[in-house]
Amino acid sequence: MTEPRFSVIIPLRNKARHVAASLASALSQFHAPEEVIVIDDNSTDGSADIVAGVGSPLVRLLHRDQPGPGGYAARNLGISEARGDWIAFLDADDLWHPRHLADIAAAISGVPEAGCVATRYMHVYENRKVPSSMPPQLAAAEGRAVDLAEFVRIWLAARECPIWTGGSAFRRDVLLDAGLFPAGKAVRGGDKDLWLRAVAAAPFTYVSRISAEFSRDSDNKVSKQTVTDTLPIIVSTAQHLMENATAEERALLRRLVNQQIGLYARFAFKGDHIPASFARNLYLPEGIGLRLLIGGLRLMPMRMRRAFYHSVKAAGRHEPVVDAAQRSATLEGDR
Repeated sequence: MTEPRFSVIIPLRNKARHVAASLASALSQFHAPEEVIVIDDNSTDGSADIVAGVGSPLVRLLHRDQPGPGGYAARNLGISEARGDWIAFLDADDLWHPRHLADIAAAISGVPEAGCVATRYMHVYENRKVPSSMPPQLAAAEGRAVDLAEFVRIWLAARECPIWTGGSAFRRDVLLDAGLFPAGKAVRGGDKDLWLRAVAAAPFTYVSRISAEFSRDSDNKVSKQTVTDTLPIIVSTAQHLMENATAEERALLRRLVNQQIGLYARFAFKGDHIPASFARNLYLPEGIGLRLLIGGLRLMPMRMRRAFYHSVKAAGRHEPVVDAAQRSATLEGDR
């Protein structure tokens, strides 16, 4: 088996304070990438000039005139232009440890049928670092090919997607077959929507060593600029997958839909609007409790909802640091 050739995809939108360090981490890998493709989404802070000044022959700088939410269209352009057979994603405010691509390459060698590899990572806040959640079900995926049903079971147990964008790599053909990122269809949640489609097309495997850093407090974060007041795009994807799924997969996908709607509802109830579509798209009878809760929250005056939200958030501050960080990550969802 030939070694994987990695095309690193970095979407860029006003990350001048961070992009040099992110690029340096990609270029200092023990397993050198085939190329590093940076797609500038019409940055206005000099970010593109910083990339152009790096001077590495591995770096390709592409430009888009119209920025897109979540960097979805930028990533799609990078995938279409990529020369490698594997795509590794890195955002312009995140970092890789030097063995990141080497660990992924070793995982591919051990599980050659895999179409996706995800690694453990570190949440990086202004004043602390917290390892990403790794429940036993996820740890057990290391060195094994995990099918769609097991992947969703892990997701349900962890209460967050087992794949984080900056700690993932996919075979390029799997991404193309899965349909790429939902550019123009979602402003957030598009990453895990694609991951679900990709794992439905090819198996997943995991690396338990921490090799990437997820910056939670960096500049111009999409998760802090968008809201969860529309139905998660993953709902329609799961419904589509159910059409040709086994009975076990359908049952698991129903639970995943309910979980993702509940996640969005929890985060949305501090705002002005909780859509009726949240309750309408829940699967019953398993989602009956959540449906009643959402109905009650929609009837609650906005001021009371916000007070309730902040009281729950304040209570979370008394949890152990790791548990609080995991809850924070679950509430924020994808960037």
